[in-house]
Amino acid sequence: MKNSIFKYIFLFFKGILVGFGAIMPGISGGTLCVSFGMYTPLLNVMSHPVKAIRTDGLKLLFFILGAGVGFIGLSGLAGWLMSVNSTVVILVFIGFIIGTIPELWKAAGERGRNKFSYLYTAGGFAVLFALLYFLKNSDAVNIGTGFGAFFFCGIMWALSFIVPGLSSSTLLVFFGIYEPMLVGISKFTPSVILPLAVGAVVCLILVSRVVNAIYEKWHSQVSHIIIGVVIASMIMVIPFDGLTSPSSIAVGALSVVGGAAVSYLAGRLTNNLK
Repeated sequence: MKNSIFKYIFLFFKGILVGFGAIMPGISGGTLCVSFGMYTPLLNVMSHPVKAIRTDGLKLLFFILGAGVGFIGLSGLAGWLMSVNSTVVILVFIGFIIGTIPELWKAAGERGRNKFSYLYTAGGFAVLFALLYFLKNSDAVNIGTGFGAFFFCGIMWALSFIVPGLSSSTLLVFFGIYEPMLVGISKFTPSVILPLAVGAVVCLILVSRVVNAIYEKWHSQVSHIIIGVVIASMIMVIPFDGLTSPSSIAVGALSVVGGAAVSYLAGRLTNNLK
């Protein structure tokens, strides 16, 4: 009983990290879900809700509650931390992801692994790296701040959870809508939160079932592709502009190592509580 309580507490805090990390530019909510072992359960509840609730209902409840706290409750903190030192914040989250890669690799090989598995990983890396590189070197496009713009934000947020490695916040920065959205969430502004929620729900309903079917049919292939996607997303969001002196590089390295150690140890502890 005690172990179960600790397991659900960890799930709640993992949810907070996912919700909080999804707000950070360059961080993918889907990547964090994969890293924390919650990607498949979340896809299942979106595409087969009754079955998923029966099998993982309590687990999903704690995780989703945590994600809500991290996404909405900490949006103001996210904006403040990014304004204080965005470099350290992003590097800590990169560390969180690095610490979970051993578990990702282990899980990807549960149904077998061959020489093509490495090609899938390389392919996932190459495709996302090329996409993010293109976006990073594109000019920002301002799409305004009306209902349609925040509806679009909701679609992008949902996609970032369904497609690991896709950072909705990074994309929204390009479109000039990131900061108005963050302010609206932190102030619980209905004209921002309502279209955001509607866009997210519409996207989840239309896309999640397809993604889940693909994942179930080609689990090994998709899992190895996702690892490549995760690695590419980490490399592309490294804030090199903030690493310009020996001291900043040292602090950055400690941030990555600290984040990796925390996520790795938390993952091991959670596995022991299963």
